[in-house]
Amino acid sequence: MANVLFIGDIHGGHKNICNFRSQFNSEKEHLEFIKHNYHTKVTKRDKVFFMGDIAFSIEALQEISSWEGKQKILICGNHDLDRLDMKTVSQYYDEVYSFLKYKEFWLSHCPIHPDELRGKLSLHGHTHNHNIDDPRYFNTSCENIDYTPISLHEIREIMGKQNGQI
Repeated sequence: MANVLFIGDIHGGHKNICNFRSQFNSEKEHLEFIKHNYHTKVTKRDKVFFMGDIAFSIEALQEISSWEGKQKILICGNHDLDRLDMKTVSQYYDEVYSFLKYKEFWLSHCPIHPDELRGKLSLHGHTHNHNIDDPRYFNTSCENIDYTPISLHEIREIMGKQNGQI
């Protein structure tokens, strides 16, 4: 059975990433670590939502686009188009959105304002290891999910516990 997974803020090709993620010795080691973790979860049958700030260079974009997954969807982040244009970026994903309603969630790179949730939950990235103290929000940034894609099932389970539903 195919899974639906989420990962944000990979920051592939970010030359100064070790200043922010000091456990890594190089940008290459950083991306290889995420790639290894990615492939422990994602199969060729899976749908993966990349929740923004994925690649800072064409080389990183090409590398990440070669990773497993039947369908790869980008939710654009504030850094996805810093160095690459939308035409180029969109060639490497099956679909590209700035904001998307998916099942009971709003998918966006930056967390959306609580007034705009309108009964839905927010899946986002952007805030890295800073989580919003509100059970309606789930942060898919690499730092928050141990640099490993997280499944829709796992998110629902976590959010259900936070909301007292499980």
